[in-house]
Amino acid sequence: MNTYADRRDARRIVVGPDFAISFILKGHRYQDVRITNLSTQGCFALVGVQSAGRFERGAVLEELILSHPDLPKAPIIAAVSYVLASRPSAEPLEMVGIGIQFLSVDDLARKTLDAWVDAAMTTPRE
Repeated sequence: MNTYADRRDARRIVVGPDFAISFILKGHRYQDVRITNLSTQGCFALVGVQSAGRFERGAVLEELILSHPDLPKAPIIAAVSYVLASRPSAEPLEMVGIGIQFLSVDDLARKTLDAWVDAAMTTPRE
């Protein structure tokens, strides 16, 4: 298999509820979108099912900002790499999972994010 989801960064860090992103998608601004994991190449976000239709694979997320005090604030251009939703026979979900791939990150922000990921990998988890 050769999809982005199959090649994703092995250094993905599970993050807590104080990690979120903001971005613009198709003219709609999204604020405080919860992310559940983060790497130097992307993240996994949860969006409300009512707006999930805008998040088709390849959709571009503009001005993505990582809204945690330890993370860089430079705007990132990203794209939806996959969408995880409920199966037709399952109970409907309130949230839909969105895999996000970072396409364009400035050099300083990438170095800062890489250092954060490195530090998170070596910090013991409770």
